[in-house]
Amino acid sequence: MDLDDSEQDPEIKEYSSVCVGREDDIKKSERMTAVVHDREVVIFYHKGEYHAMDIRCYRF
Repeated sequence: MDLDDSEQDPEIKEYSSVCVGREDDIKKSERMTAVVHDREVVIFYHKGEYHAMDIRCYRF
C-alpha cells in the first residue's frame, strides 16, 4: 500500500448522504431544519418530492 496515495487534500471534503429524520416525520411537518456537514439546512417535502437548501437562503 502506498501511503502517499492514501492522503487526502485537507481542502477537499468528501460529503456523503446524511439521515436528517424519519421520512414520516418530514412528510407530516412538510419542513424541518438540520445540521449537515457543519451547515444548517432546511428540508422540505412538497408535492411528493424532497428538497433541501442552506438555511441562509431561506426566510421563514
